[in-house]
Amino acid sequence: MELHNPAPVTVDQVVHALSVLGQEVVADPEFRPDGPTEDDLPELLGGLLGRVEYEVAIVVDPADEPPSALSQLQDGWRAESDDPDVHRAVLVNRLQRTAFDVGAALGEETGEEEPDEDEEEVGPPGVAGAATCALASAELLAAQAAVDEGHAREAHRALDSVEGFLAQALLTAHLLRLQLRAEEEDEDED
Repeated sequence: MELHNPAPVTVDQVVHALSVLGQEVVADPEFRPDGPTEDDLPELLGGLLGRVEYEVAIVVDPADEPPSALSQLQDGWRAESDDPDVHRAVLVNRLQRTAFDVGAALGEETGEEEPDEDEEEVGPPGVAGAATCALASAELLAAQAAVDEGHAREAHRALDSVEGFLAQALLTAHLLRLQLRAEEEDEDED
């Protein structure tokens, strides 16, 4: 589904929002003598999103009983649109970002270097499994959207991806269990 915003945010608006939140944007004068451009918008939005998500993590504890702050956060988010397609698109995007953010959040290196062709990028099994679960969730929402819109080919492709991600997640859970078992056996020997 393609979303359209009749009044998209501008670079200046995002830079201003970041500034108000105490995060100054400094563009390299050699490459951006006139400041940030439209090409910088995704990174600027990422900075704004990061700042907002950080504040949310501080203010909202999902474990609170009752979870009133979480409920209020969700009410505020839902107030942005009453269109289920918008909510689904935002959730799919969030889940895809989450899959890529999991490694960074758990301390894995996230540099730009690509692994060699014969190397497979593998992290701790629990981290890899968490990422694949997020991707499975995103693809499952995409599959449902495709079914709802009558796009059978897209639905099949998304469901194939879901099954692949779930198989990977089960494998990583098994590998993590084996790792735990080995550590327990090592402790018993000591």
